[in-house]
Amino acid sequence: MECLRLKLENLKQRLKVDLFREVGRQYPVFCFILLLLLVSTVLLNRYLHILMIFWSFLAGIVTFYCSLGPESLLPNILFTIKPKNKQEQQELFPLGNSCAVCGKIKCKRHRATLLLENYQPWLDLKVYSKVDASLSEVLELVLENFVYPWYRDITDDEAFVDELRVTLRFFSAVLVRRAQKVDVPSLITSKLLKAAMKHIEVIAKARQRVKNAEYLQQAALEEYGPDLHVAVRSRRDELLYLRKLTEMLFPYILPPKASDCRSLSLLIREILAGSVFLPSMDFLADPDTVNHLILIFIDDTPPEPATEPPSILVPFLQKYAESRNKKPSVLKLELKEIREQQDLLFRFMNFLKQEGAVHVLQFCLTVEEFNDKILCPELTDSEMLALHEEVKKIYGSYCLDESIDKIRFDLFIVEEIRNIAEGPYKDVVKLQTMRCLFEAYEHVLSLLENVFTPMFCHSDEYFRQLLRGAESPARNSKLSRFVFQFLLFCSCHIGIY
Repeated sequence: MECLRLKLENLKQRLKVDLFREVGRQYPVFCFILLLLLVSTVLLNRYLHILMIFWSFLAGIVTFYCSLGPESLLPNILFTIKPKNKQEQQELFPLGNSCAVCGKIKCKRHRATLLLENYQPWLDLKVYSKVDASLSEVLELVLENFVYPWYRDITDDEAFVDELRVTLRFFSAVLVRRAQKVDVPSLITSKLLKAAMKHIEVIAKARQRVKNAEYLQQAALEEYGPDLHVAVRSRRDELLYLRKLTEMLFPYILPPKASDCRSLSLLIREILAGSVFLPSMDFLADPDTVNHLILIFIDDTPPEPATEPPSILVPFLQKYAESRNKKPSVLKLELKEIREQQDLLFRFMNFLKQEGAVHVLQFCLTVEEFNDKILCPELTDSEMLALHEEVKKIYGSYCLDESIDKIRFDLFIVEEIRNIAEGPYKDVVKLQTMRCLFEAYEHVLSLLENVFTPMFCHSDEYFRQLLRGAESPARNSKLSRFVFQFLLFCSCHIGIY
């Protein structure tokens, strides 16, 4: 019996009985006429030439309806003008269209995680300070209510909570950027209005079935039938649905590789599903909230004039994400510490090689060596000629668009370096007072400290270093610049590391 039931279910799915039932429910008159014509054609096949008139009439109605359907922008019975499909963007965020290192739109050398906007979506995102403070307060309440009650029983170290704050900042910045991409008029006309009209239709049919208002909700749920959303069936189903939805959103709302950590993913999932999304759904589904939003939407009364000046613009949740852990953490290193420890340096260069960014570190070393030479008060002609050749190499290697080691700099930096490289060799002494090379060095140093060093601290290379368990004798030894450049040369050209 069970086997027969399974076969019937499979046959039902193959024949798409539910689809035909839904079409019959939405278009009862059309389905009745179609069924009547089919029966008449089978029974009265000798009068087929007469029935063809009705078939032609029905085909004309269907063609006319499809031509004027909601899928076209303009009603036209000859052809339909459909909206152009937007090209799917590989980047997660609207600003993620250029490489953080070379600045090219479609960079094939550096990994996608090097897009600064993908790794730090809050870049160039500013909000009013009052809005930022309110949002920080909400996120802090989430931590106070759902993290600190059990975390304080384990330890008083704030390093883990600091990582959670950075993750919540990342998540919030992604939501803001994606909200900016939403076409609100299209969302209202193509989705919200359709859903609202269908809900009104269901409620109207449910009212015809019951006379007592107490049974209206149950009648409406029965009227929805198989179209009832799974999250509406019970509170438990709603929470399970939000958990699954949150897991599907992880590749888009979490930092790169963050979802690889199962414990962090489970914690973030429970916080978002149970503490953020579920209360938000309850608030939005409240009739008072819905009525209030409708009144705001249709009210054309001008708002009251502001009594206070607008607050200043501040970086998005920058203050909220500041580290509050006063203790040193192995998950947070400074670039200076890496350069002073030989074993860490090996790991860091290997990491940069995997990311295709060894030349970023090479630029810093080249500029440091160049500055030591250019700051000499008295330069001979041969020294100025040698320094001019170095400027040419710097410009050709890191500033030209066709260079494989190009680094993205501001236009004025590239222009000033180009003028020195293409000018007479004696003009190289102008770099002693010009700020172009110093600005370029600060930009690349910031890239290493703020992007690559945090990435390295969360990479497999660094975790292997932590799990070695034995201190290297040269860990605390300071490398000379000559040895440092030799190791970097091996990493770039020989491929030992």
